[in-house]
Amino acid sequence: MTTDETITLTDLARLARVGRNAVSNWRRREPDFPTPVDPSARRPRLALADVERWAAEHGRHLDITPADRLWFSLQNTHPSADHALQAIAAALTGDEHGVLARRLAALTEATPAAELFEFFIARAREAAGRGSPPGTGALAHIAAVCAPAEDDLAVHDPAADEGDLLIDLLRTVPGVGAISGRDRSTAKATVCERRLRLALPDVPLHIDIGDSLLGPLPERRFDLVICDPPFNVKDWGHDRLPDDSDPRLAYGTPPRTEPELAWALHCLALLGPDGVAVVRMPAMVAHRRSGRRIRSELLRWGALRAVIDHPEAKAHIWVLAPRAETTHLLVSTGGDFDTAWRTVAKDPSATVATAHSATVPLMQLWDEDVDISPAVYLAAGDTDSDQLTQHAERLGELLDTTRNAMPRFGSGTPETTPETALAELERDGRLTVRAGDGANGGFGVIVDPVGPRTVRLGRLDTATETQWTIACDTDVMDPGWLAAVLAARLPTTAKRTATGARRRLLSVKVPRLAVEEQRRRGAAFARVLALRDGLEDAGAQAAALAADTAAGLVDGTVTVDEQQETARPTDR
Repeated sequence: MTTDETITLTDLARLARVGRNAVSNWRRREPDFPTPVDPSARRPRLALADVERWAAEHGRHLDITPADRLWFSLQNTHPSADHALQAIAAALTGDEHGVLARRLAALTEATPAAELFEFFIARAREAAGRGSPPGTGALAHIAAVCAPAEDDLAVHDPAADEGDLLIDLLRTVPGVGAISGRDRSTAKATVCERRLRLALPDVPLHIDIGDSLLGPLPERRFDLVICDPPFNVKDWGHDRLPDDSDPRLAYGTPPRTEPELAWALHCLALLGPDGVAVVRMPAMVAHRRSGRRIRSELLRWGALRAVIDHPEAKAHIWVLAPRAETTHLLVSTGGDFDTAWRTVAKDPSATVATAHSATVPLMQLWDEDVDISPAVYLAAGDTDSDQLTQHAERLGELLDTTRNAMPRFGSGTPETTPETALAELERDGRLTVRAGDGANGGFGVIVDPVGPRTVRLGRLDTATETQWTIACDTDVMDPGWLAAVLAARLPTTAKRTATGARRRLLSVKVPRLAVEEQRRRGAAFARVLALRDGLEDAGAQAAALAADTAAGLVDGTVTVDEQQETARPTDR
């Protein structure tokens, strides 16, 4: 160990396998916590020797590997983490010799060089405050599904960055015969090239530096092009695009506000006759009016084959291929894209209609917006006849339950009987009024001062915190009768606000009736409440049935039984 090894608080959290908050607490609460070697720095660094001594005294284990020690040492001898990473790349690939190369050679005796370099890439990103690019795993998976079934695939990434997408692709696609890529950043292109060289030493590899959109097209065409382009770049060179004869502009010139479309067209122009391009695209590109013309042309010529709204991609994924005769676009959430893609690849005229994937006729897309967002066409793709049958059966059960619920009523004369306030009945122990918190047991009356169902009967433990429960001594007070009284006499203000609800409840006057008469009248009101609740539930079930029926009939996942007699609503 050298004396110049220093670490950040983030490093300490990783070594101690705790969160950053725990390290902050140590620093604030422990009087002997090591003092930073540069207290004025925005990201203070601690001497590793001091941290190890402090951790040992406090019984805290630090998991420090030889690779960690090398990294901490290099950070002190290089201007930045990226410079340190460049030095490691050169030494690992044999381009540099010396002390660093010898130390790395010793480390590779226990850890493969490719794995060791991945460790240092992660440390460099951590030190620079940046993470791995999002969505590369999903993009590589889609590319693996769509890749031509050939050996020795020629793969190209025109926005290679540090090679994350290509590395993920190599883990999922067998049979890659050659890899190439380009990036504007010399540092990133270098990391990408050496990363891939370590991972696949026997595969032909070429990573160059340059602007893919503005530079000349490479002479070679590729079997598989993958691309995770930069999003929302304002100055991307729109005014320096090649002339109209360039193959990249065969479907139109991308508007200044659509740089991502320029990447899609570039990837398409790189393909061989049977090639496939898989490109990550912002969701807005699927419906922004400025790109409508190019989207329309891509569909018209069969170049845009699929759009996937993959949740792990944090964006859409477009699948493009050379011009072909197609009649539909495959849209998907990615859930069953493997099966859906194989279906349309085997039979271009095949129809797909599942919960996660669907083929959309091109004529349906050619409207004013040319919106190719999968969500527009998959919103109700999970409707099937079994679900509709279940909805209908449940609705029938609810209607059967409520059909005979209505009691038969007769005429009577107004009564004048003695009355007792609810507060007095509570003092006498005939009932208990409590705030609902889900803990009150038994059956009784539930009062909701602000909800649509002001009074209901049911289990008291179903009441919420904003509701009130009334448990009755059923020997002297019938819950159904009390519910009827409250429904008739509870002050209307209680239906609009919860403030003072208990006071208003206790002020309600209850006519004094014999318990037998209470039960007779209470049973009738309970049947009406059951009818009300059942019809409300039936209405919700009918609404769900209508929505699912409409979705199923529109997308074709539900068919009409021609043997069933049907009638128009106006015929009834």
